[in-house]
Amino acid sequence: MSRPKSNPEAKFYSKDYWDLVFEQLGKNFLFKVSMVILALLYASAIYAPFIANDRPYVLEAINYKEYSASTKGIRSVCSSVVRQVEKTPESYLETRGEEAPATLADALATERDALTLRIGNMQKYLGEADHAPLNALLADVDLAIAASAAGEREKAIELAGEAKTVASALKKSYVAQDPAVVLTEGEAPTGKVLTPVKSYPLWEGISPGWLFLMLFWAVILSWPLWNRLVNTLLLKGDRNRIRKARLRKVGFSLGMPALCALIWLFTMGAGELTFDSADFKRKLTNGEIVATSKPVFPPIPMGYSETHTEEKFRPPTWTKNSEINEEGRYVHGLRAITPEDEAKAKETGVFVPPAVPVVVLAGEPDVNASLRHLGGTDELGRDFFARLLWGGRVSLAVGILSAFLLTIIGVVIGSIAGYFGGWTDILIMRLIEVLQSIPAFFLILMVMAMVPPTVMPPIFAIVIVIALIRWTGVARLVRGEFLRLREQEFVLAAQALGFSSGRTIFLHVLPNALSPILVSAAFAVASGILTESAISFLGFGTQAPKASWGSLVNESQSPEHWWIQIFPGLVIFITVTCYNLAGDAVRDALDPKMKD
Repeated sequence: MSRPKSNPEAKFYSKDYWDLVFEQLGKNFLFKVSMVILALLYASAIYAPFIANDRPYVLEAINYKEYSASTKGIRSVCSSVVRQVEKTPESYLETRGEEAPATLADALATERDALTLRIGNMQKYLGEADHAPLNALLADVDLAIAASAAGEREKAIELAGEAKTVASALKKSYVAQDPAVVLTEGEAPTGKVLTPVKSYPLWEGISPGWLFLMLFWAVILSWPLWNRLVNTLLLKGDRNRIRKARLRKVGFSLGMPALCALIWLFTMGAGELTFDSADFKRKLTNGEIVATSKPVFPPIPMGYSETHTEEKFRPPTWTKNSEINEEGRYVHGLRAITPEDEAKAKETGVFVPPAVPVVVLAGEPDVNASLRHLGGTDELGRDFFARLLWGGRVSLAVGILSAFLLTIIGVVIGSIAGYFGGWTDILIMRLIEVLQSIPAFFLILMVMAMVPPTVMPPIFAIVIVIALIRWTGVARLVRGEFLRLREQEFVLAAQALGFSSGRTIFLHVLPNALSPILVSAAFAVASGILTESAISFLGFGTQAPKASWGSLVNESQSPEHWWIQIFPGLVIFITVTCYNLAGDAVRDALDPKMKD
């Protein structure tokens, strides 16, 4: 009986360079811990809108104030149309104000847009049967505008007057049923019964760019899971097939989020969450918006710029000193004021600030709930944890983008210097030495002080300035590698075959010089984060209401407000430490002498 032939490739396969590198990285415990922490930090920044926001995920409600304002506004718009059609194009120009539309036709088009907006706000809460009179009103206004454009002034005035009369009747007949009135069985409503509208306020503000980052990071975080499934089920564990599929996996990781972002752009538009506070919670609290089902808010229902002035510089709500009574006074700590203290202050004439009760808005935890303000608040009562999450977007983005840009610049210039040598190398090295002789941080501060925020946003200015000043280290490393590699046989062979210098540099020499570039890029990210934090701390970087980790540290220098310095400083320290550990691990893995 013959034995089945064994496939030696099933157990032993030829490991390429990157197999050995990944194997070395997998053995490094500190590298794996650092990458997990960095992945979570980037996830917290990318998904910050879904973690801390004053906009609900889902809101099924009726905005009675919006409906009422639109109902009252249709008559005023029609009255304005009447006043406009009474004018000739010449008389309109004589009485036109500075900010008014340029022509009579433009003014009438503006009024029509205003009427369309108000009718749309009404119709979304009304049933289909109630849409026809509003559409007829808009048609009447269109006829009046068309008559005015045709020069039939008398006819336009008559049609506009009729539309105004119809609008006055609709204003009375389309009053909404008071939501506070509970109808008994069989009782007829005294107004229009409105139907709730389901909206997604938070999702509507997500731009395609941030959607791409969110999906891309979800793919990256789930890489260990789906990569193993693909290797096992589709590639059957064949190492050669797995190796060849690397580029396809990278293409999928980038292509799938890009396709979804493109679809989002054409279906939802280029929305962008602004740094202004939304008013959904306040309107739900005072009854302007009546929700028919409980709104779904993020875990931290505090906006990036939402202020609670009655809670300014409040410690984290999981600490004892953050407790506030019903009057708005602190119960413990240095800021606690008892009734005896108030009486004594009145006798001695000492001013005691009045107590302001804390207003708990819809969707928010109770006043003294431990999750109300996990990171405390700043001088305006803004939730510090929410600002820390959103500020991470700036700090981490500056680190990544500045490192990417300076690496590109350093690689190009260093490659040219190392490959061509001679006078080219001498000139480039003298330029590098001049730049390195100037203290980089003070040079960055000087440039930032000279570039006004109105000309270039501080975030982009910081990225560009860091890249233009810090590229010299990468260039020197690349130059050294090219000086070592340019005399190798494969370079001489490429030159003998007549390949161009650009092809030889970037397709043959550069891939063999990636080791120091990758290590330098890892350290450059950490350096960029530190530089941005220092610049923002000194007031030359991110400007309010936007924030970065560095600018948050500058919110207060008082030891009493310890959370202001500790939390951003701790996050900066952890991020920079993880990048340095990752850089050390990559350097060791890329060094052949460090391999087992």
